[in-house]
Amino acid sequence: MTGNAALEVDGLAKRFGGLSVLTSVGLTVPRDTVFGIAGPNGAGKTTLLNIVSGLMPADAGSITLFGDPCHNLRAAALARKGVARTFQNIRLLRGLTVVEQVLAGSFRHRRVDSVRGLAGTPRARAELRDLRERSLDVLASVGLRDAADRLAETLPYGDQRRLEIARALVSRPRLLLLDEPTAGMNAADWGGIGELITRLRDDGTTIIVVEHNMRLIQTVCDQVAVLASGEVIACDDPAVCLHRPEVRKAYFGK
Repeated sequence: MTGNAALEVDGLAKRFGGLSVLTSVGLTVPRDTVFGIAGPNGAGKTTLLNIVSGLMPADAGSITLFGDPCHNLRAAALARKGVARTFQNIRLLRGLTVVEQVLAGSFRHRRVDSVRGLAGTPRARAELRDLRERSLDVLASVGLRDAADRLAETLPYGDQRRLEIARALVSRPRLLLLDEPTAGMNAADWGGIGELITRLRDDGTTIIVVEHNMRLIQTVCDQVAVLASGEVIACDDPAVCLHRPEVRKAYFGK
């Protein structure tokens, strides 16, 4: 076990029926870094995130989070240990405002049942006020403070992506998993996401980014691992890793 590691996975394997999706995957993600996971479609990238975040079990292997074994924990328990994630497809709750969306992501700290109504006790009302202030601070950090009271579905696409990240950040994660955070964005929008990711790392959050955007990977990642057919075929500095012959073959077939 590496003392400076935020996350270690060893021998991770996953099958769906007769299809092997991950085969003996091993990775070490240092603390306070941005770690990229790249690879062609079907390489197993999202499945790896799903296992690390507790959404599905691995068939074999182990996971260690900040030195503690956690490969048998479900998503809620991992969230309490400081793991948060976003998804490829934006998952907004229709009919809620921007700030209410972020409040809905604060379940790890919340003791009240609703983001819309106040419970009857002074303690519950005070906690909800604190959570709202925390949510507004997070929105400010991603550039959405002025949109707090808008319906979330009325935001431009790039801002909806930022909102997804804000909803993950409200739980104060130590490890943030981003699944294609710039999917569908233009260059101006994804550049802003890259700046946000860098700032979060500099503030002490360890970040794993699954991305097809190689320019983003090269811009923000300290290391990148490349998966192909469920196996790690390379792991290094992006400038080195993405030019290796085995990586080029996985992407381009030559």
